[in-house]
Amino acid sequence: MIEVGEHIHETLGSIPRHPGVYIFKDDQDAILYVGKAVDLNNRVRAYFTPSPDERPFINFLKPRIRRIEFMLTDTEKEALLLENNLIKKHKPKYNIRLKDDKSYVNIRISTDHRFPGIQVVRRPGKDGSLIFGPYASAHAARETVKLITDLFQLRTCSDIELRNRIRPCMKYQIKRCSGPCTGAITQEDYRERVHQAKLFLEGKTAVVVKALAHQMRDESGREHYERAAQIRDLIRNIEKTVEQQKVQTSKNIDIDIFNIAQQEHTAALNGLFIRNGQLLNSLNYLFKEALLDREELLASAVSQYYENGHFIPGRIYLPCPLPGMDVLVSRLSDLKGSAVRIELPKAGTRLDLLALSGKNAAEYLRIALQKHETALSVLEDLKNLLRLRNVPLSMECFDNSNLLGTNSTSSMVRFENGVPVKAKYRHYRIREVSRPDDYAMMHEVLGRRFHDREDVPSLIIVDGGKGQLGQALGVLGELGITGPDVIGIAKIHRDNPASNPYHSASGKRTDPPAGRVNREEERIYLPNRKDPLDLGHSSEPLLLLKRVRDEAHRFAITYHRKLRSRAGLASELDGIPGVSLKRKRLLLSLFSTMEELRSAPPGEIVRRTGIPISVAQEIHDHLN
Repeated sequence: MIEVGEHIHETLGSIPRHPGVYIFKDDQDAILYVGKAVDLNNRVRAYFTPSPDERPFINFLKPRIRRIEFMLTDTEKEALLLENNLIKKHKPKYNIRLKDDKSYVNIRISTDHRFPGIQVVRRPGKDGSLIFGPYASAHAARETVKLITDLFQLRTCSDIELRNRIRPCMKYQIKRCSGPCTGAITQEDYRERVHQAKLFLEGKTAVVVKALAHQMRDESGREHYERAAQIRDLIRNIEKTVEQQKVQTSKNIDIDIFNIAQQEHTAALNGLFIRNGQLLNSLNYLFKEALLDREELLASAVSQYYENGHFIPGRIYLPCPLPGMDVLVSRLSDLKGSAVRIELPKAGTRLDLLALSGKNAAEYLRIALQKHETALSVLEDLKNLLRLRNVPLSMECFDNSNLLGTNSTSSMVRFENGVPVKAKYRHYRIREVSRPDDYAMMHEVLGRRFHDREDVPSLIIVDGGKGQLGQALGVLGELGITGPDVIGIAKIHRDNPASNPYHSASGKRTDPPAGRVNREEERIYLPNRKDPLDLGHSSEPLLLLKRVRDEAHRFAITYHRKLRSRAGLASELDGIPGVSLKRKRLLLSLFSTMEELRSAPPGEIVRRTGIPISVAQEIHDHLN
């Protein structure tokens, strides 16, 4: 490790001239940036040597670097792999990370099942299944899966239904499923259908049609005319589907095209994916605080994309040469198992495809920046309306949830630039408060959250009125935190309960007469202000605050329900013969709700847990 100080140029000489990875850290020992190099000494030295064409990224990063660490590798290819792994593990602030957006979906074909199914999944996992995608449109992906399962008569039932079904389902009766659940099709024939579906997803429809035509003639020759007619209809349906594909290239090849658009510190990456000569998909990724130059940003994004397990074509089109491009080509060829070429189109159809990708990236960036500007405008309005000290670029909202003091929990959600950052959401189980005391719970949770003073937001929001607001201010005062603004947000009824004629003597609400409705309204509670503030029913700042508060409420309720369900399940399992503490924990980990366990037959409990059938029968009988 090297400490960055006045004599940095003298200490840089200790860095070896060797392939490897370098790591920049700040004064808190947090990783700022991870990079790779064929010569670590030259690469790191370049950050601290003045240059007339020095990149903005270096100017921005250099003052923040306090420590430099490096890790040696035997080759530059190994350095590339190590860099990707470290970025994925540590998530450095100034590296770009190509995350598969939750809005993207994949199509998965399981490979470890006797009768594989096809599903649309958000996160494909790494279980060896065949993965196609990602696709930007979940609706289109589901329609594709529906089309394929109908065309090739593949099952859509769950594994449990497949194992337990005695008679074939309705889809078999209407010839939309081949009936593997009851042995109506052999495993070999079903696997052939799955193979054809795989070819179809890869865009190789001509191969599928040719194989089906051969199969149709074979069935006809055996005088299996009904089966031959089914295959004939399948061929017609496939050809009709393929006719709808309009965008295609002149050659039946697989190509990925990547292009990038960049404005200030924001960049957008677009990928176009051609399979068997047909443009099948387009994806966009957005990078904020993208301080790298275009070439390094593109190199990192492309490398991460394929390291995430996506299909690697034989050709990749890019708009510019990449640093370490030979190493990247070698790595992709190793992953694919055959040669991969990266090309830089200069003319013709290839350049047109690259330009199309660039247009998509530029449009995606324009829309993203426009949304960002709108969000900043709302945040500015919120600051002015509430007379805050800060523009609330970061907001955290806290909400408590309990049922008569049991399983008391709290949730914290975080928004940055008006957008939820779900990776920073937190759940808290209340430890110190045993009674239903919302004020004490809020005091405990806020104290735990801000005890270390880490990443304090611009605005703290508590779900509640003056009492909850007072707790928040008290905790911050005890901790000596003075930076953030603090507000409370609560729903009140239009008529005050104390003077509302539609409340009973006990204080409970009663239904108003016909024609009169008690509407709930939002009120904002501010420090040092006696009365709450009404921002209006449809003002953009209020809608944003409601969205933050509602998200915190949803997050708290979801977690609380999960705890209640598990607690209920645990209590129901008490006293059942053969259910030890170890087996209770096993059941709680494999069955998420009481209803799921109650409805499971003894055989299913055995298959999922491995416990003896006699104990499974005891559980089933006791719960039912």
